[in-house]
Amino acid sequence: MRRCREMLKPLLIFGLLLAALVVARAEEPDDTRILNQILQARSEILRSVAPTNSHASPVFLAFWDFDGTILKGDSSEGLQADGKQVYPGLAQLAIECGLSALYPRAGGFERFWNDYTNMDARIGHWLAYPFIPQMLRGAKADDVLQLSRRHFANTLSNYLMASSLHLIHALQRGGIEVHVVSASADLFVKGAAASLGLPADHIHGIEVRVRDGRLTEELVYPVTWNLGKWDKIQAIVAQMEREAPGRKVFILAGFGDSYNTDGPFLKFIAQQSLPAGKPIAVFYDSQQEPGEYRGLFYQARHSRIISEIGSH
Repeated sequence: MRRCREMLKPLLIFGLLLAALVVARAEEPDDTRILNQILQARSEILRSVAPTNSHASPVFLAFWDFDGTILKGDSSEGLQADGKQVYPGLAQLAIECGLSALYPRAGGFERFWNDYTNMDARIGHWLAYPFIPQMLRGAKADDVLQLSRRHFANTLSNYLMASSLHLIHALQRGGIEVHVVSASADLFVKGAAASLGLPADHIHGIEVRVRDGRLTEELVYPVTWNLGKWDKIQAIVAQMEREAPGRKVFILAGFGDSYNTDGPFLKFIAQQSLPAGKPIAVFYDSQQEPGEYRGLFYQARHSRIISEIGSH
C-alpha cells in the first residue's frame, strides 16, 4: 500500500525532459545515417507518387518495438542489475496495488513470478506474455492505465533510451507517423504515451477484452508477439487505407532488438519494394544474426538513457 500511495504523488513535468532530447547529446553514432535514409526515402516517394488531390497525400510510417528498444529494461518485468532491482515492473506494481484477482498484495508477486517464469521456460513466450494482462482480469481498465501512467511519469521515463526518443521526435518532425508494437500488456505500454510524445492510439500491446470497464482474460487478436506483431502492423495499414480510400500508405522503417520477438516484422519491412528509396530495419543488438535474417538489418547501437543526458 505504501508503494501505491507513493505513486499518487504529482506527476513529473515533461517539458524539460523532452527539451533535452533535441540537443545533439542525445544522438548516437548511427542516428544520422538512419534518419537520413528514412527521410530520403520519403522525399523520393513523394517525387515519384503524385497525389491526385491534397487529401490523398501518402502516409509514411515507422514501427518500433518497446522494451529494450525504447525502454532500457522491461515495462512488465522491471530491470535488474548486478542482482539488484533497478526498478520494479508494472506486473509487480499491479499486484501490490491489488489489481490482480489471482495474486494477493502480500507475497503475490513472488507467486506470480514463479508461475510466469516457469510458463515462459517450459511452454513459451506465446503463453507467458499474454498471461500478464490475463492475470489482471477483473481489474478496472482505467485503474491499470492510471497506474502505468504514474509509473512512467515518476520512474520509467528516466530509463527511456535517449537515442530512440531523439529519432522518434525527428521522424515526427520529418512527416513520419510513429507507432509502437509491443509484446507487453497494452495498458502497460499505453502509459508511456506522454513520455514518448505519441498519441495513445499509436501504442499497441497485448490486449484482453474489456467488458463493463473491467479486464477479462479473453485475448484480442492478433497477439503482438513474433508473427502477431506483423499481423498487427498489417491491420493498422489496412485500417488507414479503409478510412482514406485512394491514400497510399508506406512503411519506411522498423526498429527492434529481439530476433525472436521482432524478427518477422523487421524482415518484412526490410524486404519491401517501395516505389522509390529503400526501407530500413534497425536492430539494436550485437548478437550473431540467424541465417534467415543475415544481411537484412542495420545493426545499430544505443547506450545512454534519458537520466544520463541531463536537461541542458
